[in-house]
Order: sequence, then structure tokens, then C-alpha cells
Amino acid sequence: MLVGLAAFLVVFGRTALSEPATAALLVGSAVAAFLLICGGTVDSVTIGSRTVPWNVPLGAADGLLALVLVLSSVSTLGTGDSEVLLFAAVASVGGAALAWMGVQTARDSRHVDLEATPSRARLAGIVGLAGASMVGGVIVATVV
Repeated sequence: MLVGLAAFLVVFGRTALSEPATAALLVGSAVAAFLLICGGTVDSVTIGSRTVPWNVPLGAADGLLALVLVLSSVSTLGTGDSEVLLFAAVASVGGAALAWMGVQTARDSRHVDLEATPSRARLAGIVGLAGASMVGGVIVATVV
């Protein structure tokens, strides 16, 4: 994510940050990337006198990414095209799913199974869902 953000800034320059909405989306993505790195590399984070387990930064990162996704899709609604409305609706549904997953991860809920060695069937399902998501994204990107 950080490499993608850096590439965006290299291509569009610092002038891209002059628009408040773009700056907010980039900062939100950068903070989410930092939280993902933090949650993925440590067992816990100490904030003041409180120790927060690793899953809380990961869940917060998912929630922040969901917010960035929804806000970026809603910001495109000014054109009024039906394709843009479809994109915004699909992105909002995806953002809601990502936010739900983030809350469940932060709570260390039973709804998100964080087992160390998932079964082959679970891995096949994850790969299948990721592949379907990528194919769907390519279709939306080429059609819209």
C-alpha cells in the first residue's frame, strides 16, 4: 500500500495533495498501511498505560480502508452517470463488508477465524474468492 501511495505521488506530484478530498484519502490509506504493519509485526501495542493486542490495529486498519473506499466512491457521484452509480453502490457494499470484518477482527470475534494453519479447503476458498474478486474488478474496470 505504501509503495502504491508513493507511486501515486511520484506520478501526480505534490499538487495532488492540494485537493482536500484526495489528501484525506491518501492520508487515510497511509495510516491504514501503518496500522496493518504495526498489527502484523507485534504482539501488542502500548498506548499510554493501556496495552492493545495485535488484532485491534488490524481491525482498525480494515475499518479505515472501508471508510476510504466508501468516501472515494461517493466522491465520484457528482457526474450522475449510471456506471458511476453502479460503481459507488458496489464499492459501498464492499466497504461495508470490509468494515464488518474489521470490527470482528478488532473484537477477536468467533466470526473471523484467525487460525495459524488453515485447512486446505479454507485456503482453496480464500484463493477462489480472491480470484473471483479480481476477475470482477477487471470486468467492472473494463465495462465501466
